[in-house]
Amino acid sequence: MRPAARQTTQRLIGDLESILRRLQSSVADDWFTVELTMAQLRALFALRRHGDCRMGTVASRLGTSMSSATGVIDRLVERGLVERRVDPEDRRSVVCRLSPEGLDLAERLLSLRRSVWEERLSALTQEEAAGAQRGLAILLEGLTRLQESASPAQEHSSDHPSRERRP
Repeated sequence: MRPAARQTTQRLIGDLESILRRLQSSVADDWFTVELTMAQLRALFALRRHGDCRMGTVASRLGTSMSSATGVIDRLVERGLVERRVDPEDRRSVVCRLSPEGLDLAERLLSLRRSVWEERLSALTQEEAAGAQRGLAILLEGLTRLQESASPAQEHSSDHPSRERRP
């Protein structure tokens, strides 16, 4: 990477970190009222994003071992936030999915974050908001292109029974 490009990248990273800190500061306080560990929250949102998953996929999404992922899912099942069922395609495998209560919790937390962000961003002028949106669209397009060219095989894992999101 050329020095000028590296400097621009470093400024972009710094700006993104600053933006996220400012947007997340008050959201984090409200999230602490949820009595879930970080691993449990990550599992909850992984299931929300990816739909029904086998335990191997959950472990992979969490970046942990199968036994650790099983423990996390066990605690979420005990709390009524996740359901387990036998995979109809492979009766030896277990598929995890959010229960209606788990989906409701994930949606409430995301809605809370979104409302705080909306409140904060409403202070921008129309021109500032439009400029920020254009810049973010360019960034998202570049990141999407990079992700698609990096490893299309990862998106089609054979350990994933359902790619659909739950409503």
